[in-house]
Amino acid sequence: MHLGTILCKHCHQVIGTQDTRKVTVYYSECSHEHCLDGRGRSLVADGSAVASAGPHTVFEA
Repeated sequence: MHLGTILCKHCHQVIGTQDTRKVTVYYSECSHEHCLDGRGRSLVADGSAVASAGPHTVFEA
């Protein structure tokens, strides 16, 4: 069941869903240019990345 929601951590747009056992919110970055600008800075600054798959790095709330 898709109870996991993946949101853009900048604009909060829903990027996708993930099959999880409980309601979970993950944060990533969408492909909008203004959201991609902060990608390198945010990964180094907070170190909260929990997974990287394809074009998205997923962050857990």
